[in-house]
Amino acid sequence: MNRKSRLSVRWAVWLTVGLLAAGCGLWRIHAQEQPNPNFMGKVTRIEENSKGTTAHFRFEPGSRTKWHSHEGGQIILVEEGVGLTQVKGGPVIELHAGETIYCPPGVVHWHGAAPNQAGVQFNVSRGGITWLEEVSEKDYTAPTKRLMTAH
Repeated sequence: MNRKSRLSVRWAVWLTVGLLAAGCGLWRIHAQEQPNPNFMGKVTRIEENSKGTTAHFRFEPGSRTKWHSHEGGQIILVEEGVGLTQVKGGPVIELHAGETIYCPPGVVHWHGAAPNQAGVQFNVSRGGITWLEEVSEKDYTAPTKRLMTAH
């Protein structure tokens, strides 16, 4: 292959690579900016570091987790019955079906059922879990407080 042919091939390769890169970039921008008819206003999907883990538990009366914390926080939704939760050093919170509570990242807490009533919980957390000691009877049976909820 002579020099002129090699230069033509190089230009063709660079032109193809450049057009492909530009086309991919434009497609990506176009794909990201497509409005979703199910939302109003600007809504952006967050994917980086947002991998969540879900857990669905039925806690029988008197059952509960050990003290623990979640690296990325936890949402606790009581679907049925009564649930209890407590942040280390705080009051025991009583949750009823349909109520949720959020425990921020790294905050030590426990959750479970009431002493005399079962509860079903759907929990969403992110990151690792650090498990600690068992919840004492004194902590578990402390007087409960209800959350103030707007209806």
